[in-house]
Amino acid sequence: MNAINLYKEAYSGHRKEVWALSAITFVNRIGTMVLPFLTVYLTTVLDFSLTNAGFIASGFGFGSLAGSYLGGRFSDKIGANNVIILSLITGGIMFIFLQFAVSFYALIAMIFLTAMFGEAYRPAMTTAMGDYVPKSQTGRSMSLIRLAINLGMAGGPAIGGLIAVTLGYHWLFWIDGLTCISAAIIFYFVSRHWEKQADNDVVKTIIEDDETEAIPPLKNMNYVIFLIATYFVGFVFMQWFHSVPVFLKSGWNLQEDAIGTLIGLSCIIIVVFEMPLIHSIEKAGKIRGYILLGVFLIGVSYLLFLFEGSFAFALLIISVWTCGEMIFMPLNNAIPINISTKKNRGAYMSYFWMIWSLVHITSPIVSLFIMDKFGYDSFWFFLFGMTLISLLLNYILAQRKMI
Repeated sequence: MNAINLYKEAYSGHRKEVWALSAITFVNRIGTMVLPFLTVYLTTVLDFSLTNAGFIASGFGFGSLAGSYLGGRFSDKIGANNVIILSLITGGIMFIFLQFAVSFYALIAMIFLTAMFGEAYRPAMTTAMGDYVPKSQTGRSMSLIRLAINLGMAGGPAIGGLIAVTLGYHWLFWIDGLTCISAAIIFYFVSRHWEKQADNDVVKTIIEDDETEAIPPLKNMNYVIFLIATYFVGFVFMQWFHSVPVFLKSGWNLQEDAIGTLIGLSCIIIVVFEMPLIHSIEKAGKIRGYILLGVFLIGVSYLLFLFEGSFAFALLIISVWTCGEMIFMPLNNAIPINISTKKNRGAYMSYFWMIWSLVHITSPIVSLFIMDKFGYDSFWFFLFGMTLISLLLNYILAQRKMI
């Protein structure tokens, strides 16, 4: 009975705007089929080397960097809802045209543009959510958004891997693009009357009462430390979308459909357990300790690749990684919302998502280079070293009670 009540508490009390943002995010993410297989597509279908594939994939990171900055800044200027719609439409169109680029420079250019337009969605979405949620509930609300992401990702990569094997990769680009455009259309009709809801004033008052003098993001040294710590753990976290699929196929002989299934099962675990878990953590007031635990679990999972593998063992590894993800990620994503004020929330979210963009830039280049030149085992130790740096920085912030 306690478990049932915990689930009821975790899912109750969310505002309709948060539910709507979650639903749109789900529609968008169920069509995410290109990115999980981008490096595999580049190396097996287009025959690029690991190093060149890393440089091409980094174009997504550069585009994401630009999109994250513009998405947050324009959210403060023209409204987050408008940025969400523009991002989904233009990003969807670019995904469709991406399939026609096959040369090195054409691929870098197209991936850059696709990411720039598409990734403006993230700071805009979190900025919009922050306008409707009191700061004491941001972790829980981010969990709901992440539930939508992972519910979509539970099906997207698994279906995408099957489609890539049976029908060909070009179908992935069409599906990814059309789901983005569909999400934009749905969001337009759902959100256009939000400003007319009288109960918005209640939440706005809660948020505005908490506001203090707006400190620019880069002048807030605790926030700068937080961004650096996020980069290190983000680099480690993202390897399941860059280097690990390549290793699983070339090192452990797993095919795309098996890799997609692993990612899908990870998302199912998150869908089932993350919401009540984060609700319990926030309710108990133990956020700092759990952030550190989440970072450690993400990093230590990669050391398990040192052993001889199989699909079952890969399932164990991704389960450990997933436990770290569902503890760390929603709490980490909520911190910029809680630190910022309504006046500069878009700016804070810009820099937060720009850090993740830097991860997208450096992760494929550095990771695939190290794997290519020094081997897989050296790379797993390298990742754990980065984890320890992030643990130290997050510990410093925890001592200062800034996380």
